[in-house]
Amino acid sequence: MPVSEAPASLATAFAQRLAARDNPPPAPPLSQEPAAVLARLGTWLAAHHAVRDVRSQGRLGRMLLALMQAPECGHADLRRAAGLTERAAGRSSQRLHQLGLATWEQRSYWRYWRLTRAAEDALLLVVAGPEGAIPPV
Repeated sequence: MPVSEAPASLATAFAQRLAARDNPPPAPPLSQEPAAVLARLGTWLAAHHAVRDVRSQGRLGRMLLALMQAPECGHADLRRAAGLTERAAGRSSQRLHQLGLATWEQRSYWRYWRLTRAAEDALLLVVAGPEGAIPPV
């Protein structure tokens, strides 16, 4: 190695090392496993919607997850997704409505639930966004 190249490559290597030291590597992407998504949904519900009960967070989280997977769901679909009885599913879906996260449309005898636009925007950040960006609705 010639002497004239040694200082330039040493300076470059040293500058790269210092730049790497001052800029930590980016955080790994958030897990998209259902359990990890449900945990983030529970944290979001507790922080922004005052859902303090862990069981309620799980129920509402499973219903939100079902509504994220399909554009609209019937009451029976939400009940099956949350693993609830008919009555408990009715209370939980009404709670989503009261929180402004879901709305419904009556078609004949059936009621179809869907996420509100504000809930869709917020849930996208909860599910796929950076760790610190959990928005309110």
